[in-house]
Amino acid sequence: MAKHIVFQNSFLVSGIMCHKGCGATIRVSLDNTLDELKEQGFLPRDAQLVVDAEPQALGIHRLILLVESEDDKFDYIGINKKHLATRFHQDLDDFGYQVVQNDGQNDQGHSGKINWLNITVNLLALAAIITLSIVFPPSLPLTIGLTAIAFATTAFTARHYLINFFKNLRHKTIATMDTPITLGWALSLAHTLYHAIRMPMMTGFSMIFMSFAMPVTLITIVNVMDEIKRLVLSKSRTMYLQGVKSLFPQMAEKYHSYSLLYDVQVTLDGMMNREGGEEESVEAFERRVRELLDASLLETQGKNTIRKGMVLTVRRGECFPVDGIIIQGSTFVDASLLTGESNKRRQCRDAVPAGAINLGRDVTIYATADSYNSTVNKLLFRSNRAQEIAQKPKSHKTFVYLYSALIIAGIAASILIPLALGLFYPPLLLQNITGILFTVCPCTMAIAHQLPKLLSTHGRHQQGIVLRDDRLTEHFDAMHTIVFDKTGTLTTGESEVDSSEGISNALWRRIYLLEKHHGAEHPLAKAIIRHFEATGRGRSLIQDISEESFDSNNRGLSALVQGRRIHIGNAEFLQRCGVRMPSEWPLNVNRKLNQGCTPVFVAEDGVYQGVVLVRHEVRRDVMASLRRLKRQGKRLILLTGDGTLSARGFNRQNGNIFAHDDVHAEQTPENKEEFLKQLMSQEGIDPKGVWFVGDGLNDAPCARIVSDKGGISCSMTANDKSAFFTDLTLNGSLDYLFRHNSLNRFLRKDVLQNQWILAFGALAFLAFIITFSIVGVAVPPLIPMAIMSATTLFTLFNSYRVRLSVDCALDNNSSWFKRLLASDLSLGLLAGGGALLIGAVLTATVATGGLALPAIVFTAGAAAVASSVCYLAAAAMFGLFALLASAYLVHDKIIKRAVGEAVEHSSGNDVTVQPGPRVSVSEGSSGDYYSSPIFKPDSSKSQRPFDRQPETGEGMVFNG
Repeated sequence: MAKHIVFQNSFLVSGIMCHKGCGATIRVSLDNTLDELKEQGFLPRDAQLVVDAEPQALGIHRLILLVESEDDKFDYIGINKKHLATRFHQDLDDFGYQVVQNDGQNDQGHSGKINWLNITVNLLALAAIITLSIVFPPSLPLTIGLTAIAFATTAFTARHYLINFFKNLRHKTIATMDTPITLGWALSLAHTLYHAIRMPMMTGFSMIFMSFAMPVTLITIVNVMDEIKRLVLSKSRTMYLQGVKSLFPQMAEKYHSYSLLYDVQVTLDGMMNREGGEEESVEAFERRVRELLDASLLETQGKNTIRKGMVLTVRRGECFPVDGIIIQGSTFVDASLLTGESNKRRQCRDAVPAGAINLGRDVTIYATADSYNSTVNKLLFRSNRAQEIAQKPKSHKTFVYLYSALIIAGIAASILIPLALGLFYPPLLLQNITGILFTVCPCTMAIAHQLPKLLSTHGRHQQGIVLRDDRLTEHFDAMHTIVFDKTGTLTTGESEVDSSEGISNALWRRIYLLEKHHGAEHPLAKAIIRHFEATGRGRSLIQDISEESFDSNNRGLSALVQGRRIHIGNAEFLQRCGVRMPSEWPLNVNRKLNQGCTPVFVAEDGVYQGVVLVRHEVRRDVMASLRRLKRQGKRLILLTGDGTLSARGFNRQNGNIFAHDDVHAEQTPENKEEFLKQLMSQEGIDPKGVWFVGDGLNDAPCARIVSDKGGISCSMTANDKSAFFTDLTLNGSLDYLFRHNSLNRFLRKDVLQNQWILAFGALAFLAFIITFSIVGVAVPPLIPMAIMSATTLFTLFNSYRVRLSVDCALDNNSSWFKRLLASDLSLGLLAGGGALLIGAVLTATVATGGLALPAIVFTAGAAAVASSVCYLAAAAMFGLFALLASAYLVHDKIIKRAVGEAVEHSSGNDVTVQPGPRVSVSEGSSGDYYSSPIFKPDSSKSQRPFDRQPETGEGMVFNG
């Protein structure tokens, strides 16, 4: 019977800690809701719920719900899908899980369109206001029209903040950015309405600008900030929007499955769940399966809808979508992302985990679990669990109190001083109070606190540092312990054959044939293959390989190659195969082992022949960074799946950078998790000072443990599988570890400076109120407009210094123009010039008894001289700042960019030929079947053969 999709939706859910607890609880609760809906008649009696989950962001999972039915008599048109969504939503809420958003796949693009729509509407409104005020003479209809345009436009483009303000007011939550923006909009409306009533035919640029253009301009700035914030966040969350595809590119959206009749399904289930009795042979089992499937039709099945008991085909190169058992065929499986087993043979009736890659032939599997309960989903639940520590956002209460006190003081001064001098009258009072409210623009407050953080995050991203959590910019805890994974983290993931001992050319050819056909996807096998091909040892015409045998513990393999039995693997594997190993190694082999090389032992016809030594490449400059960390007194810990000899050899090779007791070898992923839990729970250890650096998907649970306890987890590059779950992504270097706290301190200082700029503006207007009240006149509208404009511009520039400081900290090639502009000197020039200019205006006002712009006069009394000196000093400081800014723009934005483009163009035409062969391939887990007896599988490593760039040829480097 045809299946009907009754309901399909998705929910973004936070608060999930693991699959065994939270994941199982969610599934049970959703099934209970489904049963209730069926009892109430909202769904057909045979309705089945299919649930899947994907990580969407840190601590957030996307739950995908699908309800299917085969009931042809049910009225599907009358189903209230909105009611179903509400019931499932309510069910998740009742169990304490927060539903962040439902069906929000296109939210990012949608919000971008809204921001650009708001910006466009604002710009059109500004153009209309300017045009109408120029074309038409002052009149009451013009004032009404301009008022309507200004506030209809801003009410539309700021609707998000206005609506949220009233929602928050209902819940008594006003400490958000919605509050100052809403209040600013309301005060601007009140100011404009007052002047429209008092002066219905407004004239003059200052009045038109303050009453109509300025409110639209400020909301435009807020909309631009929203778009900047969206772009910054979307950059850091690109991986999240791609879901599981980011981790498993080979995971197909649809698979071919067999549509089984009921009796066929029952028979097959009985075969798979058979317990006890005599087990039938593989040939008989495959024959029975073939007879059952021959009568069944193939259909396409979505990955999310695969259920236990289904039979599906997985093609070569695809990921296994669910846990299953092979029932037809045999293949090689790469499960390195999950278990560290990069290449293991799987035959009929062998189990395969979800997430493993099929490297061999197409196979048919019987699903033993659905996608929701698969091995990979359990790992993703663990890796992306919600944070245990809820970090509260930083509060600016002290500033709010002080700033509010300044506003109150200004209002009090505007009332009390005129009263004391006998100059009190309502127009003077109203104009002064309106000027205060206009000067302390709430939109500038939003810029002062939000823009520096946005620019800091964006600047780090431009330098390759991606912050997954905005709260990391508020992290100031001193780093005291750094825990490192080795392979792919401290090393590049590239390996090459260093040397060999006792291997003849004929044996090399047999080793090559064996690895080429049955070990090609193993990273060390790749090193051997590339070495053989690059050294030109010749290619064998006889490719006779049979009787392959693979070690169940992934320690080695053997086969009959050209009539000779070849064993290749670690010493323990060869010994278990009856090969007598040497009692001691030659001095040069011992020396290479002590340097951290990985041995690949070879036997022929049961007799030990020799060893191939593989060297791992350390990341560029990483050891210099480790030595610097050690000199600073940081504790460095190495966690690796390498054997003890290899791990300690690696340490010795690099100057014993890690203390002897801090080298922990033969660590499985579970061992690493337990070690980190114990480390961060030790008495006297501040968990917030612990950092973890890893690269593989198996490192993800370790990363979450560190993050949960308040530490910081990192991936080395954005391409690492662990990057999905870490707090931040490095750019392949450890240099950022030295800069993180200093950049955060600069950001905190910058926000504090912005607060002082705002306070400076309020104090400046307070000084104008006092001064103008003394001379008996109201503060003209030009003054608050100038102060507000200057305050906003100073705040914007000071916020931009955060971006410059990031560039200077993370780019050693930054020009000294940029460094000067990023320093406090540049802000000092602006602040000093502004203070002197205000002093010049106030002095001239006192001297003349009214608003007077400063003039250079040295013969009209002491006040005029003081005003002139202040004016000249201010002009000098502004001139120096303009010269510095111009030099930076010309050097960094024009000359440097032009030179860079020229160099890039010329280098694009060059071909570099390097003498001699250079063979390197991905290193992979050192826990491989080529290790010595103490080299155990490093199941923490994630091999990604699709990421490798092979190099071939004699001296010429080609990118594959």
